[in-house]
Amino acid sequence: MLISNPRAGSVSTRTRDVIAKALSADFKLDVVDTARRDHAQDLARDAVDAGFDAVIAFGGDGTVNEVAQGVVKTHVALGILPGGTTNVMARSVGIPSDPVDATSFLAGRLRRGSKKRINVGRFGERYFLFSCGIGLDAEVVRRVEADPRRYESGREWRFLKHALTAGSTVYRTTVPKMKLVVEGDEPFETLFAICCNSRPLTFFKKMPMDVCPEAHLDEGLDLFSLSKVRAPTIPRIIWSTYVSRSHPRWRNGRYFHDRTAASFEAYEPLPVQVDGDYIGQHLLGDIALVKDALDLLF
Repeated sequence: MLISNPRAGSVSTRTRDVIAKALSADFKLDVVDTARRDHAQDLARDAVDAGFDAVIAFGGDGTVNEVAQGVVKTHVALGILPGGTTNVMARSVGIPSDPVDATSFLAGRLRRGSKKRINVGRFGERYFLFSCGIGLDAEVVRRVEADPRRYESGREWRFLKHALTAGSTVYRTTVPKMKLVVEGDEPFETLFAICCNSRPLTFFKKMPMDVCPEAHLDEGLDLFSLSKVRAPTIPRIIWSTYVSRSHPRWRNGRYFHDRTAASFEAYEPLPVQVDGDYIGQHLLGDIALVKDALDLLF
């Protein structure tokens, strides 16, 4: 089954039809367009129930995440065709950036039955493939999703603008916003936290933003938190996550590698994102590693 999101940044009817024609040459194919948020999740579950061998998500990271909800803990493989603006998951595992080239790439894997069983993360009942954030990065995602110009060109610069605004206003503080507990460690207070199942967290054009530079799909979850943000800290955060990768050693930061669980209790409702999608405000939350959970075509 090919699940296409017609509202994604670089999805077009013409490209979808070219992809469908190419896949139909070798495989029995159903093509379905999503009509609403979380529709891809329902379609993927229908594909599992109907006995499909693979479900291919054509859209951005949000579409990929929705499809993953339906195939995690099954043996129906997930394929990714990049159709969004950033396409973090596709790029992080080396899938070609052009959707037509990616179709040829996936078709070869399907013919050979080449897939890899990977770990995923879970926040509450929501699975994530590469990241979950509580606080600052989720606030940025929330602002981007609320921006009426979010589908226009220059999305990366718009994302950076919202990141600088959030970091220099509500998150420029030394006051902790939550208590965080990471498996194997004592509880501590912090300002925000980002959990990664793989790297990078995102891209700015071709530059990877590495919040958790040691994260890997074959290992446990990595988590980075920062206890305070001052005005001089903001350019330092940008430089470190894009260039120096020094932030895991900062005195006001905490970095955890290869863990299986974490939980938080917020002092006020905090925004949460999974795989770049805002999922609301939360006072409490549990994060867990789900091992060997998903067959991925790559």
